Amino acid sequence: MLELSKGNQNLMIRRARTEDAVELNEFYKNIMLETDHFGYEVDEFHITDEQQAHTINMFNQADNAILLVATLNDKIVGNLSFRAGSSKKIQHVGEFGIQVLKNYWNLGIGKELVKCLINWAKENEKVYKISLRVRADNQNAIHLYKTLGFMEEGILKGEMMCNGVLYDLIYMGIVVD
Repeated sequence: MLELSKGNQNLMIRRARTEDAVELNEFYKNIMLETDHFGYEVDEFHITDEQQAHTINMFNQADNAILLVATLNDKIVGNLSFRAGSSKKIQHVGEFGIQVLKNYWNLGIGKELVKCLINWAKENEKVYKISLRVRADNQNAIHLYKTLGFMEEGILKGEMMCNGVLYDLIYMGIVVD
């Protein structure tokens, strides 16, 4: 979907493939150790490599969902998953989640992943709106989303709990044409 070269490093953003399942599971486990912004705790993540491969296949077969990976020199360093609703009334709108390994923050990888999602959605006949939830204290991510055209639509009070602390989530969205 996208290939960029920066110096001697090649960033590629593409759809996940079933052969990515093992590495993607390891990626998620690393993300959970690095940040508490991910939706799972380490002890809650019980997805086998076979289940991950099945999930990747499901994303690839859906016409209103996409699972992207960002690779840097053939290593998965980021990912984005978007899934729209399954019923006719909500199949045009979906929510995405995004993760980038901490060592690769502030390199523009997250921005490129979201831009790929927006471009894909603009070409998709079913998807009309992209939504997300972001922790209210994650100012870097909020700034990124706003620069890409996302608007704040509401605040979900105490929606996420990490280590006994409640965090508000900001609900944001963008309409794609």
